[in-house]
Amino acid sequence: MSSFPKRVEALARRLRPYVNPAARRAYRELMARGMSQRRPGEPVVCLDFSDSAIDAVGGRYYFSLILDLIDAGYFPVLRARRNTVSTFGTSRVKSLLLGRRLGAVASTTEIGEPYVLISDSPGAADPQAAKLVRVDYQWRLPRSAEEIPFPVFVHPQIALKDQLPVAYDMEGERCARIFFGGNTSEGKYDKNVIGELYSMLTRREMLEAVCQEVGEKKIHRPADARAWLEAGSSEPFVLCETQVTKIPPERWLEALSKGDFFLACPGVGMPLCHNLVEAMAAGAVPILQYSRYLTPELRDGVNCLAFHDVPSLREVISRVLAMPQEEVLRLRRGVKEYFDGQLAPGRFAERVVGTSPVESTLLVNSYRVPR
Repeated sequence: MSSFPKRVEALARRLRPYVNPAARRAYRELMARGMSQRRPGEPVVCLDFSDSAIDAVGGRYYFSLILDLIDAGYFPVLRARRNTVSTFGTSRVKSLLLGRRLGAVASTTEIGEPYVLISDSPGAADPQAAKLVRVDYQWRLPRSAEEIPFPVFVHPQIALKDQLPVAYDMEGERCARIFFGGNTSEGKYDKNVIGELYSMLTRREMLEAVCQEVGEKKIHRPADARAWLEAGSSEPFVLCETQVTKIPPERWLEALSKGDFFLACPGVGMPLCHNLVEAMAAGAVPILQYSRYLTPELRDGVNCLAFHDVPSLREVISRVLAMPQEEVLRLRRGVKEYFDGQLAPGRFAERVVGTSPVESTLLVNSYRVPR
């Protein structure tokens, strides 16, 4: 009897693409496009996903990959798998892409010329495909140069607003030596999974240690985010907890560009969080415990300041508060070099599609693996 509800739920998932009005509408719209939105000579990348795992994390895998392909100059074409294509109508994140140029085909033969195939089908093959990138959903790290880890991208709302790259003064002094902005809700950002699975401090533990080291008198908690953004006063530590001080989304990157250093706290259930990439885009040097979770790894003292426990975190904070400006600028230049080379829009797609071997594997969940 206990399995009956699960069978009903599974049946509902299979039927949803055929009966949900939004799903049916999105599927019809995409199929009607065909290849009509492609510009002459634009290189084609076909995404053939049949596993609903590609829609994990609210559709961010699918969203980030497609948008990065567009940023790199490719034309994304969806293979018409109804269960994954129809979710462009039901996924809040994926639906944001419906206003972008992309195509859809019932069969890859419709492409009519060499293209790059990205597929999660184990037997995927097409003599017309110039390259094949297989998608692997296992939680594992790369075992060879042909296996490419999927990164964490900026938040979809940031990506879609074309706010990258951020224009900032490389040499100028900033008004916050240390900055943090984000949700710190109790019961959410102190979950045991971060400590138990990854052996790291939770967001709340990290902020508690920093506050103790800085001292309450040197912590500025703005009552009004807009007023702080306009004031430009110099502060040792600016702490904007979303529950108290919400930074307007359209000014988030501006807020990040006000800080020399950004406390890159972990997310709810995994270390990597999109705010790390956004902070680096704005030239803020990350202070973090998970430098090894990026590919290539961030380097302590070059493009980040790393710690491994509460005492080492407090040492980093003490060092930052006393750091001369020339060292801050050296680290900022290291952050810019890393972001421009590895994280800027289109960089990942170019690595996967443009410079990868003829056959490679994209490890979608490698960033989740404890190390």
